[in-house]
Amino acid sequence: MNELVNELKEAIAEGLRSRTISTCSKWANRRRIMGEETDFPGPFSFANHPWCKEISDSTASINVCMKGAQLGVTEIAINRAFFTIDVLKKAVLYVLPTASNASDFSKTRFSGACINSPYIKTLFTDTNTISLKQAGAVPLYIRGSRGDSNLKSIPISYLILDELDEMDQAVIWRAIERLSGHVEKSVFAISTPTLPKYGIHKLFIKGTMEEWTFQCPHCGKWTELIWPDCIEIFGVDVNDPLCSQSYLKCKECGHKLDHEAKTEWLKTAKWHVTNPESDPDHRSFHVNQLYSCTVNPGELVEAYHRGLGDEAANVEFNNSKLGIPYIPEGGQITDDMLDECIGNYTAQELRPTDGSRLIVMGVDQGSWQNIEVTEYFFDTMSRDLNVAATAKVLWAGKLPGDDFGRLDELMREWQIMHCVIDAEPQINDARRFARRFAGYVTLCRYRRGISGKEISLQEDELGTAIATVDRTNWLDAALGRFRTKRILLPRDISREYREQLKNLVRTYERDELGNPVAKYVEIGAADHYAHARAYAEIALPLAASYVTNKDIDAFL
Repeated sequence: MNELVNELKEAIAEGLRSRTISTCSKWANRRRIMGEETDFPGPFSFANHPWCKEISDSTASINVCMKGAQLGVTEIAINRAFFTIDVLKKAVLYVLPTASNASDFSKTRFSGACINSPYIKTLFTDTNTISLKQAGAVPLYIRGSRGDSNLKSIPISYLILDELDEMDQAVIWRAIERLSGHVEKSVFAISTPTLPKYGIHKLFIKGTMEEWTFQCPHCGKWTELIWPDCIEIFGVDVNDPLCSQSYLKCKECGHKLDHEAKTEWLKTAKWHVTNPESDPDHRSFHVNQLYSCTVNPGELVEAYHRGLGDEAANVEFNNSKLGIPYIPEGGQITDDMLDECIGNYTAQELRPTDGSRLIVMGVDQGSWQNIEVTEYFFDTMSRDLNVAATAKVLWAGKLPGDDFGRLDELMREWQIMHCVIDAEPQINDARRFARRFAGYVTLCRYRRGISGKEISLQEDELGTAIATVDRTNWLDAALGRFRTKRILLPRDISREYREQLKNLVRTYERDELGNPVAKYVEIGAADHYAHARAYAEIALPLAASYVTNKDIDAFL
């Protein structure tokens, strides 16, 4: 009998406690237990990540956090998912970059939360499915952004995006746009940034752009921690033991800020809006590792020195340590580069008359066909024709995506020696075009696993030539001309052409072995002319191969 009475008392007490849990931060404090494998095991606390409390409790429809690594924000995303399901009784879609990431998250982070937190374990009635968890009638969907055909059909109004910059951007923007039709909708997006106006930074600059500020314990002024103003750097390279003597300082008074006492002088810190003209229903936050309790100033300085001699490490320092987008030096075509390549001619001049000029064409397919017609000249000859040649863009323009008849006319008008056209999306039209100009047109696909500027040539069952190339290496060859000034543009080249070349940025990522790998990422609106430029570059050795009847390898 006493046991029943005690159970009843506990049930009543639990009910009363639940009524007082009106915010995500209170829910986390009372419901979440962190495991021994974490930096701060035991009942969940904001003591070491004070910036996370307001991020947890924000009621804005859109909440965005652009962050450095290891700053506790991922746990906030998890807490918000559980809180929304438990207290608000709303379905949640939790999206990670890939299906593999989603599976790992489900097996480790979700399962770990259930194992360590008895309340969360009892909350979910069905956890057997990796991608779907049930808390009574309320579901938690855990999905990857890439290749998940079911992502767009999931009926939810609460969307959590974890590591947004690593996701399939087209899929994510469509998912966000679909939420706009809901009366009640919420987006919670977090990520370490990569490039300006891309991914998390694109969402960040549309919001309140809030920075974490504190009152200096020495001068009393409200300020923030930024690099390099707030760090005294010791040591000259990554192996210098003096790096460990580096320390934080107030940028207002220059006084040392004790790293070990960081939780004390951050107790009264608060978020400061730097974009007051923005919609207050779209809050965006930024926090960097200078605030971290687990990363000391010496470690930050070592990471900084590591980046001075290694551009991939420099990208990582800016993205993961400082939590800011960063373009590597020379990674983006600029207006100055383009201006220096403008020639004294127009796109209406220099039409060919005798077929003796080495003129090629590159075509990027889509809703529009973006086209570049280019002539190549040689000062000296070498095996690598692209290195030896200077390019002169004769004309660039676009046609409706289905206007292959006009494409035929351009082949004759410019006496094209070879044309490379994107194989997708209208592959059948592209094949028919190639067959009309047999030996003068090659379809092209980008593929991983092709090394350097290798061109792998095959024919389909109808004899259509299809080239497979490495995207990064050929974009390097195509866009690198603007850095080395080995290309000329007509003085009436369109603004659209210029802007689209600037929209492709070269940066680095780490492969599965941790090695830096270069890649091009699209920022801004479109990059079609950049790919037309690459296809025109690929057309040069193909033209030489067809004219001389030599193997393509002889010209690469």
